[in-house]
Amino acid sequence: MSFDLTPGEDLRQILEAARAMLDSHYPVARLQEGMGGDDLGPLEDFGAFALALPEESGGAGFSIVEEAHLHVALGRHLVGPGALATAIARRLDAGVTACIGVAGDGTWTLVDPEGAVHAVIRVDGGFGLSPVTDPKTTAPLGAGLPVAKMARTGTNRPLDADLARLLAAAQLLGVATGARDLAVDYAKIREQFGQPIGTFQAIKHHTANMTLGIEMVSALLDMAAIALYDGHPDAGFQVAALTRLAPRIALDNARTGIQIHGGIGFSAEANAHLFLKQAHVLAQFIGPADLLSLPAPLTPYGGNA
Repeated sequence: MSFDLTPGEDLRQILEAARAMLDSHYPVARLQEGMGGDDLGPLEDFGAFALALPEESGGAGFSIVEEAHLHVALGRHLVGPGALATAIARRLDAGVTACIGVAGDGTWTLVDPEGAVHAVIRVDGGFGLSPVTDPKTTAPLGAGLPVAKMARTGTNRPLDADLARLLAAAQLLGVATGARDLAVDYAKIREQFGQPIGTFQAIKHHTANMTLGIEMVSALLDMAAIALYDGHPDAGFQVAALTRLAPRIALDNARTGIQIHGGIGFSAEANAHLFLKQAHVLAQFIGPADLLSLPAPLTPYGGNA
């Protein structure tokens, strides 16, 4: 292993600055206003899309590990999927703005396509970059997130599938964490039988299980990011393992968060439902992972591979 898991000063500074920027420009409460897709300008100014690009290509020169942690923060704030797609697409085209998409029968379903010139499409077990041409708007997703259909085209440049899945899984970890934090905050102020519901053992069990799931995905994310950074032979397996767990934990935490909120959790007045919807969008984009077709780790990290 060539990477120290202890957060260094650079990573701490990046995440502190990112949290301040996200709190200012992307508070979760903004989604209650049904504003549609997010403006990526503040993220662009922050340098989020160039963080892991080489310095000779105009990037900041950090690694995929730092970029993954940044995307956890984006997921926690439910930043629109255009940020994920743009970060992936920048590996091929500098300055491009993209949306995510999933292949269907003869069409591609695009999420948040407004202003996007390219789409990162999950198709045929991998990911490709295709120009957005003549999209037909359909019914929006929750929080006014635009959706469009587009005819499948032959122009589809291949993208790094492991990178795409890793960053999507990082955002799913952020969704799981945000759902847990929202539930914990609510449990501290909602009173029943004269005391906060957070003092009840059943609620404590739920939030503890949510935290266990977060820690499992966090450990897998670090291992997968380091494996990709090192070019380790089992990097694909590590990413696939992460891909299998991250959507499940995000969906479970979002659903449990709704239950902890009680009746209001099922209403549009609370923010709990927003985490569930974001988890579904990212889970559809990340797609299934076939662990059995990939080489498993046979040599301990740090040993002689």
